[in-house]
Amino acid sequence: MSEELEGRLRQMWAATDYTPIATRETLVSELLVQAVDVHAGERVLDVAAGTGNTAMAAARRGGVVTASDLAPVNLERAARRAEAEGLELRYEVADAQKLPFEDDSFDVVLSSFGVMYALDHERAAAELLRVCRPGGRFGIVSWGQGLFGALQRTFAANLPSAARARPTGPVPASWGDEQYCRELFGDRVREFKATPRTHEFCHTSARAQAEFFRDHLPPFRATYRALDPETQWWLLDAVADVFESFNRATDGTLVARADYLEVVATVA
Repeated sequence: MSEELEGRLRQMWAATDYTPIATRETLVSELLVQAVDVHAGERVLDVAAGTGNTAMAAARRGGVVTASDLAPVNLERAARRAEAEGLELRYEVADAQKLPFEDDSFDVVLSSFGVMYALDHERAAAELLRVCRPGGRFGIVSWGQGLFGALQRTFAANLPSAARARPTGPVPASWGDEQYCRELFGDRVREFKATPRTHEFCHTSARAQAEFFRDHLPPFRATYRALDPETQWWLLDAVADVFESFNRATDGTLVARADYLEVVATVA
């Protein structure tokens, strides 16, 4: 990835405070660290940590945790959250595709809805394995093709070509497919276990959830701000329609189920 592209991505993820979304996804991280079986004293790396959900979950189990993220401001937000809970974390600004750590540096490597956004999936997967010692474990969670995929298709099918342009290659939701992950990691891992799970997005309405994402989900906000006012309004309606199509609530509120894949494996 070029320095220019890396800078643009860092700016995109830093421009919006993701914390309000992250705080609604803490259960995902707690389930992940339980599945990976993080033990006290283990060296743990959280890749693309965002504002610290999974790093904090590992620290609650006694792990010696390093949170890494492309955007320094996210790590500052993670530090404030950890301090409020009395948790100790280490922090490192890092691109998931070129982690600044020696080989075999960690006992456990984790990523929650983070590494899936790396542009080069093969390179990111190789980095996760490189920094984890042989016999160590890694665990990742990634959105699947359900609600998340529908949102991605809404953008791809309807936005102006200039606004939706992105580097070619597999989409982020590819990580939510078990077979794709098996092929991605191949014989470099053993004891591979993929568990389909669901997360529920809850809000006062589908439209309110769309506006919530507009305000706090960096890729959505960056695209939204690049559009003219009429297209912005249309996009919010389209995203609200996607959430409504997955809504199981019947009282006018939103309870929309989104599938994700939890992958846990041991490094060969």
